Amino acid sequence: MKKIMSMAVTAALVASLAACSAASNNSSSDTSAPGPTALKDASGVTNITIWDGLGAANGVAFNKLISEFNTANSGKIHVIATYQGAYADLLAKYTAGLRSNSGPTILLAGDIATGYLTDVKRSIPAAAMAKANPDDLNLGDLSAAGRNYYSVNGQQQAVPMNMSTPVLWVNRDLLKTAGIPDTTDLSTLKGVAAAAKTVTRKTGQKGITQADDDWYIEQLTAAAGQNFCTPDNGRKGKATTGITINSGAAKAAITTLADLYHSGVGLDGAPDGSTALTAFQAGKVAFMFNGSGAAGALKNGTPFKYEALPYPLSGPKGTSGTVIGGSALWLSSSASKAEQVAGWKLETFLTSSSAQEQFSHATGYVPVNNKVASSATQQAYLASHPNFQVFSNQIKNVPIASQTAGCVTGAMTAVRTANISQIQAAFSGSKPVDTALDQAVSDAKTAIDQYQQQLGH
Repeated sequence: MKKIMSMAVTAALVASLAACSAASNNSSSDTSAPGPTALKDASGVTNITIWDGLGAANGVAFNKLISEFNTANSGKIHVIATYQGAYADLLAKYTAGLRSNSGPTILLAGDIATGYLTDVKRSIPAAAMAKANPDDLNLGDLSAAGRNYYSVNGQQQAVPMNMSTPVLWVNRDLLKTAGIPDTTDLSTLKGVAAAAKTVTRKTGQKGITQADDDWYIEQLTAAAGQNFCTPDNGRKGKATTGITINSGAAKAAITTLADLYHSGVGLDGAPDGSTALTAFQAGKVAFMFNGSGAAGALKNGTPFKYEALPYPLSGPKGTSGTVIGGSALWLSSSASKAEQVAGWKLETFLTSSSAQEQFSHATGYVPVNNKVASSATQQAYLASHPNFQVFSNQIKNVPIASQTAGCVTGAMTAVRTANISQIQAAFSGSKPVDTALDQAVSDAKTAIDQYQQQLGH
């Protein structure tokens, strides 16, 4: 499930940006990429650090990989991994450390941090490191969707570590009770909406639910083939100036979903998605928009036939699709050259086919390395986990376009925080959809303008 940062954390990040930006302008950090000799010529053990926001089972799996890397590189490289709390806390601690250059060699940051981390200019672009170290990580081995998300102005900035994707979870038993055959086309939002209405009309149960989370509004927009932000989701050289959800195909898609709520077909899923997940697992709702990460919860105690289907589209196939979630590895430009190459060695290992397969099976995240698909053990895993095949195929097949890259702006946290109250108002009916979406767009522009002012633009 995607999480949005608290308003307090959002304010702290934006307020500190001017100071960090100024520090960056006067910093001795070097964004040129060192080659392999920087590590080869280093004496003794090169110690590096990585900060992460992976807790619970995800953290256990991640730390296992770190231990394997340390064992394999004993006497040459040693990594200290530190869990810094949820991604919001992680980013706040990183921001605080920028002023004193006390951050880690590598930051494993959530997807939403991409704009901010690009703007503060304290990382060496992944594309530059790959070019300087051709015998290590080949970026072409990584998921095209992942590379698309973490590329800004045509250059890949960070290396994806793990990916998630939104899907349509389907209660097949409830559809059968409603007389909806398995062959019904659920690949479009229109088709899903029609089926949801049929379920409620014929069974009295709810037709659809999702979390009250702006991430799903961004998915509706991308699936409609529309950029969430202008211009071009901030991906093509010009900074983001606003959001677009009050117009075009995005507005139509959001209105379709709002109409389902207004007519009693939709169920409010709560901001954290807990109500949505509980109701779906109890058999009280036919469709649920949720992330691939819901698979872990659903496999325990779900007493009916269910499956994951690709997220439904409402726009043209060539430009419509989903936006990945997950996190990526950002390499510090303030570390020594030897530390940077050692860090790149770690990123190469963490995103290798074998490491990604191991991490994926332990966590449920989709592998970022394309070569995992050809592994015999991965093929056996997919045969016994058909929903995971849906996740993998969706990410593999998403069209590479600005619409599916997602919006990149350092103000994204504030935009999401401001948007969600308006989306809740639109879905509950406490505000007309037009009014709520216009207010969301206005609030987003205020947040983006404030961020740009702090950045000095």
